[in-house]
Amino acid sequence: MPLNRFKRFAAAGVKAAQMYSKARPKWSEAMSESSNKYARSRESGKRTKREAMNWPEGGYQALTKLAKELHSEIQYLEKKKTWTPSDLYHYQKYLIVLFYSKHALRGDLADVKHKKPYGPNWIQKVGKGYQLHIGEHKTSRSHGAIKITLGTEIAAALDIFLKHLRAQKLTHGYLLTTLRTGNRLQRADMLRLIRNTTRDRLGKNIGVQLIRVLKVTGSQKEIDAAAALQKEMGHGAAMQKKYISR
Repeated sequence: MPLNRFKRFAAAGVKAAQMYSKARPKWSEAMSESSNKYARSRESGKRTKREAMNWPEGGYQALTKLAKELHSEIQYLEKKKTWTPSDLYHYQKYLIVLFYSKHALRGDLADVKHKKPYGPNWIQKVGKGYQLHIGEHKTSRSHGAIKITLGTEIAAALDIFLKHLRAQKLTHGYLLTTLRTGNRLQRADMLRLIRNTTRDRLGKNIGVQLIRVLKVTGSQKEIDAAAALQKEMGHGAAMQKKYISR
């Protein structure tokens, strides 16, 4: 079966075995096999059939263009004193696309809280900007927390969005909210929103995995240059940073 489907089914088998406290080593073996196949596929640098089909014109910059287009449609809300839940939801869609046009995280944005108690993933105003802290993510055990200082464009959108989000007096404390119920927007629903929006606007079904590939591909020259320098110097990325004099 297709590798992405193989990966999902294998992971589901492992999770089910854990849930029912059953020893099912074949599922673990299948998940390892799928991970290894995926790693080999990525290392080859060859674009998959799915990636080729959904690759937008302009690559990663297509998301920046889309964010600007969405902003032009909802910019009038920034001068509106009171927002309806519909206003909040539509501005939120712009905010999500804007965020992923700058930062290619996985689906972790859906797990971010904007008010205490924060939990492992939170966003906080620091000076004129915002600090994003992702303490719980797929590779947090091996790589630790992800800390991002958000740029001025996202900070400006957050200033407006959070003002109206807090005026709604919702109790869940998360950054993202559903339209109909006012509950927190679950990760699966946020990912669906991204895919639906890119499909409707760009004609491409773009998920966060492809967004991550798009961003890294867009930085290929810089990555290749850094790798060449590491090879020349005979050290790794961590040691290379120690040689930088600021």
